[in-house]
Amino acid sequence: MKKMGWKWYIVLWFGLAACTGQTQAQVATPLPPLPTLDLALVQKGKEVYQANCATCHGSEAEGAQNWATPRPDGLYPPAPHDDAGHTWHHSDHVLYETIRDGMDDPLRPGSLLRMPAFGGKLSDIEIRALIEYFKSLWTEEHRRWQLEQTLSDFASTQTPP
Repeated sequence: MKKMGWKWYIVLWFGLAACTGQTQAQVATPLPPLPTLDLALVQKGKEVYQANCATCHGSEAEGAQNWATPRPDGLYPPAPHDDAGHTWHHSDHVLYETIRDGMDDPLRPGSLLRMPAFGGKLSDIEIRALIEYFKSLWTEEHRRWQLEQTLSDFASTQTPP
């Protein structure tokens, strides 16, 4: 019997490697339909917002003037919560924790608190109402993108069975 040369081993290796690939195109799981906003919760969120957030973030959630430019102390002014800002970039979980726990400047640990914590002042339902109110300020496209972030964040925290 003739011995196989090293070239055949390479061909065999590539052949086996090709067989381990997927035979079907991977299909992305479609997002569920965009949930309808709970108008009663939106209204409650707007009331909570006006009483607790409007002083810094503006009465229409428009944020402080020049919110994207750092102040002389290096901190950024309060951002808007409408489409112009970046609130919609974050999952419900991140928004909830930020409202509840506040937020330090991530670039300056130990600096003055950039946003105060409201966990001791607002109930769970009031925080959830605020998030629902924010969603009412976004376009459908931004709401859909934010839903994807929320579902992805949720999936990443789940333990496999």
